[in-house]
Amino acid sequence: MINPWVRFEDIEEKRDGYYVVYSPVFTDQEFAILKVNIYNSKLTDSIKSIAESELKYWVSKYPTPIMLMISNKTDEEWCTKDKLGHNFLLGYPKLGKVILYWDEYPEAEKPDIDLSKESLAKIYSKLSFSTYEEVVAKQNTEVKGRKLLLLILTLWACIIPALIAFLGWSNPIVSFMALAYSWYVAFNKGLELWGRKKKSEKKLVKEKDQLAKDHHHYHCQLNPEAFLRLKNENFKKERLEKERIKIESMSN
Repeated sequence: MINPWVRFEDIEEKRDGYYVVYSPVFTDQEFAILKVNIYNSKLTDSIKSIAESELKYWVSKYPTPIMLMISNKTDEEWCTKDKLGHNFLLGYPKLGKVILYWDEYPEAEKPDIDLSKESLAKIYSKLSFSTYEEVVAKQNTEVKGRKLLLLILTLWACIIPALIAFLGWSNPIVSFMALAYSWYVAFNKGLELWGRKKKSEKKLVKEKDQLAKDHHHYHCQLNPEAFLRLKNENFKKERLEKERIKIESMSN
């Protein structure tokens, strides 16, 4: 059985040359997550002091254990291990001080802090949150919405045509209307095939798009390895573009 949880909202704050994202302690977790995103390459040599300063700030604001990770958003190629010889920073409050250790705590220094739901509710009292019950209720509503949509599509695609077919067989008026519509569709299609009726701009665009998709699909089947490389490159471009937009919003 899933233990009902509480998820508090993340907090994002701008800094000069970087931004931070604080994710509060999740139910049954041992620490909060603090991510420092460096996008100004001039700060590369200062990441150790930035990390320690940020962790102290957030521990004083929300007194729980924290795991801090540094993310390189600059144009340079490096990771935290390359620069500091460590992967992440740990810290927690103790007797009015902030205890800091890179990578892991000594056995005697492991934090012993109450992270029960009641305690976290007090620590994060000013933050918005969602509960397990709320998420389940939202998912159930979405499932009901999808079922309703499926019912409507089934009615439109299956029940109504079957009903028209039955009425056309049993009712001469409906039968005549169905026949007239079929003749109308066939007549218009014939005019298009013989070039007597111009296709609408919307239909021309749709056919052009479909032709391009078929063309691309054909060549992707011929060279699946190249298609996979192209797909990965596109994913990378999308990710970099999202990061660029994010950094621009944080630097303004």
